[in-house]
Amino acid sequence: MWIPKEIGKMATYLKEGRRIRRVTVRQLLRMFKAERRGMNKVQDIRTTLDALGLETDPDFESAWIDSRVRIRLKTDASPVAEGEHEETDVEEDGVDESEVEETVDEVEAALLVEEPEHTATAVQVAAEIATDAVKLSPITSTEGVVETALSEKAPTDPTFRIGNFPAANKKLVTVGPDDPVSKAVTKMMQSDFSQLPIMQGERDVKGVISWRSIGARYALGVSCEKVKDAREDAQVIDANGTLFDAIPTIVKHGYVLVRNQKDRRITGIVTASDLSLQFQQLAEPFILLREIELHIRRLLKDKVSPADLASLVTPDLPNKKLDSLADLSFGEYIRLFQHPDFWEKLSLKIDKTCLTDQLEEVRKIRNDVMHFDPDPMTSKQQETLKDAAKFMQQLFELLPS
Repeated sequence: MWIPKEIGKMATYLKEGRRIRRVTVRQLLRMFKAERRGMNKVQDIRTTLDALGLETDPDFESAWIDSRVRIRLKTDASPVAEGEHEETDVEEDGVDESEVEETVDEVEAALLVEEPEHTATAVQVAAEIATDAVKLSPITSTEGVVETALSEKAPTDPTFRIGNFPAANKKLVTVGPDDPVSKAVTKMMQSDFSQLPIMQGERDVKGVISWRSIGARYALGVSCEKVKDAREDAQVIDANGTLFDAIPTIVKHGYVLVRNQKDRRITGIVTASDLSLQFQQLAEPFILLREIELHIRRLLKDKVSPADLASLVTPDLPNKKLDSLADLSFGEYIRLFQHPDFWEKLSLKIDKTCLTDQLEEVRKIRNDVMHFDPDPMTSKQQETLKDAAKFMQQLFELLPS
């Protein structure tokens, strides 16, 4: 088993009673020469951490990719045999060696005393306990902040959490209650925002000011000089709330503020635009894969004989029935194109190897997508699918009728 030397050093430091800084999920992935949390890569990381008696808090698979996690000893950790974490050969996956070397430097710098945690006040701790005791119950504070509290789930829960949105972890643009409305208007115009949270510090939400709240007051002739004169109740949801918990509030109000359950900080704002972008990222690979597969079926329609299907039955699955195109897997489509006799039947004047190589790349991406990895496709994967869909359309148009 190959163990990155940075992880081995962290394990050694922790077992010596020394403390280390937290790392981002992205840095952890790069230590293992990966960019995304594919199913196989997640299993590799878990196996390595288990062997060293380590775990992450929160769980690296469910945390936002750029959030920091603490690598710590498990309570039931047992010593690792001497030499077990020495390096051996490993199959590279996902990043250039240069990227890995840069990450090693980052982690070397991280093997220092960790930064102190945010210290919660007694009121904040009590509020957190009360929040954990309630599930999906609206709470209106004295400041007019409407919150949705949710009981905390297990860290390995695969549910998509609102805190996983990039926007939920992005520095906020805010105004204070005594700021002039002109300042809020200027900030909204500069960043093309529809609303701004009204805050005093990272935790104290006084409400929200928006184009709607300002316009309503001007329309009614209400004096509106300071931000607090145009405030409306803020919509807040805990970061561990599910995407579907947040959707009704976002649709109704156009946004939700996201609160970290542990330290009660407001970490970001998720708007209707962010929601649309997230759904695009989630849906796009399925749409492109559907388009590619339907093009393949159109290419193969009326060209595949029972003998062709029979040639795809392998010795390891002798009882598998292949009666029609609908029974074929994506890999079997590729094998069909690779068969010399069938390729002649298609009469396509293109290079067979180039086609099957492209479809093999699509197959690998399809496996990732169908395993519902938590991270979006890389730009390279997106381009691969888009290029393949476009090419398959052109190929269908060239196919003799």
